[in-house]
Amino acid sequence: MLKNHGLDILKEKAEQSNEDWVFGAIPSCLALIPEEQRFDYLPKGERQNTGEEKMDCASRSVLNILETKFNYLVQTKKLTFQNEMWLKEMGYWTPNGIEFSDAFVAINSGTTRQGNSLKAPLEAVRKQGLIPKSLLPQAESFDEHHNPERITNLMKRLGADFASRFFINYEKVYEKDYTKLLRQDMLDVAGFAWPEPVNGEYPRIDMTPNHAFVAIKNAAYFIFDNYIDSIDGDYIKKLASDYDLLDYGYRLSINQKPITPVKPFLERLTEWLRGLLSPQTWPLTLEK
Repeated sequence: MLKNHGLDILKEKAEQSNEDWVFGAIPSCLALIPEEQRFDYLPKGERQNTGEEKMDCASRSVLNILETKFNYLVQTKKLTFQNEMWLKEMGYWTPNGIEFSDAFVAINSGTTRQGNSLKAPLEAVRKQGLIPKSLLPQAESFDEHHNPERITNLMKRLGADFASRFFINYEKVYEKDYTKLLRQDMLDVAGFAWPEPVNGEYPRIDMTPNHAFVAIKNAAYFIFDNYIDSIDGDYIKKLASDYDLLDYGYRLSINQKPITPVKPFLERLTEWLRGLLSPQTWPLTLEK
């Protein structure tokens, strides 16, 4: 049984917050790719164990989603002309499509030999942006790949420029909403990697999640991975429809201006009722 690690589940649980956005909070995303078209915009793919194992699946799953989304945005002309030209001039656009540096995100998010949480790379992308893969490609050894000294001030400035042009946000999606969400968008998820496939499909196995990957579409889960599939030699795997995934994942959005989260209905209703009953809202005066 091949065990590919990279998800630090204890770190992921420790980083949860009541302030996290939950499914329904994101009001818009420029790159809502129709389910039947998502395979057309997937990145070329790259093994995370080229040379030494990098333990950075949590960063790569995020970037696989964003590369797919930016491929769609560029190819369908949904970005402003200025932003599209900026991506191309700065080296993000390649003959293989958009390519972001995995190492930049893995380093900024604090990946260790125990891996990383799902959330930390999302925060790193949101706050520090992205740079082209050509500026900071995958290194052979773990220590070299994750060496913070590889990131120059020029790279930091370019990442900040990216973050000022493209506003990346994320929201937590619970497993009960996966079917609904996947009709609309892709999802950053986690599960155990990997049992031996049976008849071209990876069966359910009750093991602790240790790996992050991208859920592309419903039915049996089709996912995009950072390890080559033993069945047909690409990066796409077909999981059983009852595959045991972490009970929540993350949806990513891209916008060209800041967005304000939509509060859950019950929270909005509670605030409205409080305002309705507030003495300051309804001053009562009694005539003498």
